[in-house]
Amino acid sequence: MSRRSLRRTSVPRITPQVIRTAFANPSKHNPYFLREEGGRDSIRGCMLRVQRRTVQFGTRSDAGNRWHKVAEARPDMTLEEIEDARLAVRRVVRQVEDEEQIPGLRRATTLTVKGLMEEYLADYEETRGHNRSHRTLDAYHDTWRVHLVPLIGHLRLAEVTPDVVRQLKREIPARVLSKRPKTRGGGRYGANRALQQLDSAFRFAQRHEWVTRNPAAEWIVPRYDEARAEDFLDEASYGAIGDVLRQAEVMTFGRSPTARGCLSIRTIYALRLAIYTGARHREELLWAKLAWCQDLEGAVPRIGIPRVKSDRESPRGRWVYLGPDSVRLIRQMPRPSGSSHLLVPGSKSGAPLYRLNEAWHWVLKRAKLPPMPVKVLRHSHRTHAVVAGIPEEHEAQLLGHRGAAITDTVYLHRHGPALAAAAAHIEEHLRILMGDPIKSSPGDDLELRQVISGESS
Repeated sequence: MSRRSLRRTSVPRITPQVIRTAFANPSKHNPYFLREEGGRDSIRGCMLRVQRRTVQFGTRSDAGNRWHKVAEARPDMTLEEIEDARLAVRRVVRQVEDEEQIPGLRRATTLTVKGLMEEYLADYEETRGHNRSHRTLDAYHDTWRVHLVPLIGHLRLAEVTPDVVRQLKREIPARVLSKRPKTRGGGRYGANRALQQLDSAFRFAQRHEWVTRNPAAEWIVPRYDEARAEDFLDEASYGAIGDVLRQAEVMTFGRSPTARGCLSIRTIYALRLAIYTGARHREELLWAKLAWCQDLEGAVPRIGIPRVKSDRESPRGRWVYLGPDSVRLIRQMPRPSGSSHLLVPGSKSGAPLYRLNEAWHWVLKRAKLPPMPVKVLRHSHRTHAVVAGIPEEHEAQLLGHRGAAITDTVYLHRHGPALAAAAAHIEEHLRILMGDPIKSSPGDDLELRQVISGESS
């Protein structure tokens, strides 16, 4: 190639010979450009920038005549290396064209995943935070803090590809298992929650035209399968669990509550409350205040929950109705100094028992039952209520599917006794399945069924 043809600034295709000629004819002052043009295999916008000492692959944008460097060229580049550089330039050309049509896309080259997190969560809390519990928002922040920011927080949005997301999906379970080897699902559920957050954040970025694609979309990176939530305990399972709980109570009362291999009496009582009521064990039992308990000595003992899970915007709540043994557990619950206001105190003064996961797995292991979440107690309560003869409308109320204002005394006067009787009946049914001793007179069962069905005045 002659020096004269070189100054025409266009070549059919960038080849090893073109690169060697460019190095042999460096720019003396301002750089000049060799653009691929007119050839059958030329790439639109692909060019070389020839300077005094270097030659670069890249492209120029029409807006501001800005140079976008892709790679450094070398005189000894192979044909394969040149082809890789040309294809990289093609990708940048497409991105530059998109940015010229949609200016917001330029943010993808500077905004990091951590920066996206901050903008996404701030917008989410502003627009939806009033309709979400603080625990839900804390869980979102924790997912970003524990998994997403440490692994990909430094990457720019343009650098997050489906391959990056797939690698993230594989890494999170390993991180979870390294800290908690016995976690449910082997860390896969945590990976799913992280991918859901990343998916939502990139959809937020798409709405603002910062990106043209969502690399975390579920149809691109499928989630891990999760265990069915419809599992429930059969009669034999309840019997095995009852045996373990009674043995645990003997161990706890016979030895120090902190002895190795023992559950605290507070934990045992909390498990029994979750079994008897079918309540959502955290927000409706563990994190409840003792002041929420009402009429424990009366005809309608209950716990007043300020809000229903599915009704965030309303001041309405629901009642957790209690049977006689549930009342006994609440009254006999050990409450150390500083925790007298809590329904189920934890080991730290003033703090509630956070969760039952570890204790529940301890019970399942000794009962020789497969791993199941604590939520299985709620599903089982619903299943066995049908067997016990509890009317459908009563069971729906007991599980909180239909809430009522907790200050509605008329509602309690009309329906409270029947619901309290239903709670006592299902509690007795479950205790029989668990093998617990039941103290009742022969006529109690008939009278209870009459109250539940509304036949008694």
